[in-house]
Amino acid sequence: MATKQAAQSDSYKWVMLLAYVLMSLGIWTSWFAQAPLLHVYWEPVMHVSLATGGLLLSLPGLVAIAMAVTTGRWVDTVGVRKMMILSGILASIGFGLRPFFIDSFVANAALTVVAGYGVCILTACLPSTMIQWFGHEKGHTFIGIGAGSYFMAAGIGILGTANLFPVLGAKGALTVWSCVIVAVTVIWTLIAKDKTGLPHHERAPFVAEAKKIMQTPSAWLMLVYAIFISGMTVAVMHLLPGEMIVARHLPPPMAGTVVGIFAIGMGVGLAILPAFAGGVGVKKMSIILCVLTLLVWVAYMVLPTWTPSTLLLFAVVFGFFFEAPWATGLALMESMPGVTPANIGVAAGLWTMFVNVGVFFLPLICGGIVENTGGSGASGLLWTILIGYGLGLLAVLPVRDSRAEAAKAKAGAA
Repeated sequence: MATKQAAQSDSYKWVMLLAYVLMSLGIWTSWFAQAPLLHVYWEPVMHVSLATGGLLLSLPGLVAIAMAVTTGRWVDTVGVRKMMILSGILASIGFGLRPFFIDSFVANAALTVVAGYGVCILTACLPSTMIQWFGHEKGHTFIGIGAGSYFMAAGIGILGTANLFPVLGAKGALTVWSCVIVAVTVIWTLIAKDKTGLPHHERAPFVAEAKKIMQTPSAWLMLVYAIFISGMTVAVMHLLPGEMIVARHLPPPMAGTVVGIFAIGMGVGLAILPAFAGGVGVKKMSIILCVLTLLVWVAYMVLPTWTPSTLLLFAVVFGFFFEAPWATGLALMESMPGVTPANIGVAAGLWTMFVNVGVFFLPLICGGIVENTGGSGASGLLWTILIGYGLGLLAVLPVRDSRAEAAKAKAGAA
């Protein structure tokens, strides 16, 4: 009987993977559905400046800075299922009620803060969900799939709203995404569960767990890595459309399409590439992916002539490599010596907090640098992205992968 129950529990991991991906698709499409409206509704119709309107995308990052670490601890104690239900409820309130307040930017910003905490919970639950159901050895693969669904959803949300707005208007377009987020929340509530039979772990006080996780220089370096790898993602999505319009002479709709394809390329890369870390290790895979990304970006900087077709190809290739180091980095963070099954949520919370430090502040810093180095069409933008992403690569180079080292030592002793 115990063997049969274990087999059923093991097979349910695929249901949980699907349930998590559906939730992330619902939340992230609803979040980034707002992006096209900044240019076609809030700025021209409601007379909200583009900089102020950007808060509708960046406020979830600010919420995560404040709440991510505490949320990770709650994931450890309350469990993934209940926390994800809360995530869906908050996202359904925050993103779902936007159509009823379509004439108020302030109300939309307040609702985005509510939904932003749902986004924070979703991210904090990612490693706990995948490692709980698939184990540490395969966790990086499924963390990549879960994270990949974020950016696929972002691209779908951007492209979807761009096409829905001319037909349905702002209210109608957001109503579509409201229905989506409510539906996936109901699905998660009905089918999701926490894995049974896991060993009980005594949980030390929060501060003690955090100190345990951050006991090595490698853990601190991983948080620096998180800032730059994630922050440059949002900086590129903010700045690249303008660069393509000014320097590459693309019409704005085509520039938006390129960035939407770029986001989908990130999702595909996140879903596929981390699986290869099983053969070379998550640290080496992170370095390889960062180097490949920088090489593609240098090619974009150096080559003088680009057509719309080649820019779309660039968006696919660049996106494919660009964000996958986020997933391998999170898996590497969960391999630090002080991370245990009792505090894995705290580790994820620390990672999420520093990711969102980068997400919120680096686009502002990069935007200021670009404005003072000649604007969107100048090479300062290209160098800013190259240097920012390069700093992430430099941070991961000295990191020690303790789990890989322990496995190597064990194999040598055998």
